[in-house]
Amino acid sequence: MALLSSRLSLLVVYVLAGALIGIVLLHPAVLTIVWLEYRAIQPNVPSLGDFLTDRLLLLVVPRHLHMVLAFAAVGGLVGLGFGLFTRSYLETSRRLRFLSAAHGEQIPEFISGGETAEVEFKSTMRWDLKERNINKGLETVIAKTIAGFFNAHGGRLLIGVADDGTVLGLEADYATLRHPNRDGFERTVNDIVTRFLGGDLCPAIQTTFTVIDGKDVCMVLVQPAPRAVYLSEGGKLHFYVRSGNSTRKLDLREAMDYARTRWT
Repeated sequence: MALLSSRLSLLVVYVLAGALIGIVLLHPAVLTIVWLEYRAIQPNVPSLGDFLTDRLLLLVVPRHLHMVLAFAAVGGLVGLGFGLFTRSYLETSRRLRFLSAAHGEQIPEFISGGETAEVEFKSTMRWDLKERNINKGLETVIAKTIAGFFNAHGGRLLIGVADDGTVLGLEADYATLRHPNRDGFERTVNDIVTRFLGGDLCPAIQTTFTVIDGKDVCMVLVQPAPRAVYLSEGGKLHFYVRSGNSTRKLDLREAMDYARTRWT
């Protein structure tokens, strides 16, 4: 009840502030436009200052009170709309931060549960642990897994975790990035999705991090895609889907049959 009262009070403040702006700013702005129109057809109109002064002084006359109320109402509506938008934006941002934190806290739980139809582990994003160098082919593997989740029912890709659940961390990957930190890693994940799958799909993924045993682990939360997602590789398009605890490539006929069922 107290929260509701506080929100209503804040909206009232927005309305009152908007009403004041309507009277103090919006009305003079409209009068300025009127003065410019008059000056264009009547060269002997008074100066803008005198015109505004005369017109605004009329607001204190009772029979012109409707003008004050009209501009106050317009300004109040603008203030109310701005207040509702601001509150909605803040609440959405708060929910997203909470969602990100909640998923970050669940990462150890997902690791202990092992790989499933909705959880996949990858040791690195682009650093080859055997060759000890950057392997861009690993980025394609990341894209294939995300595509599989897109085309199925969504899922979670954990990077920095070996197949057996051992936490390896992201430090090796960080060292390969222009910005060797979480922000740089997240941007690279989005770049992989853009290059291989399509930039329109970036809003359908959410990247979050947590620290386990002093090591960073990244989780890419993938939502089901609103369309069939094809991976572009070598000038060809490939269709992947999550099947059990692995990602499977479908041939053309299988992909068409699956897409017909999945998105209709």
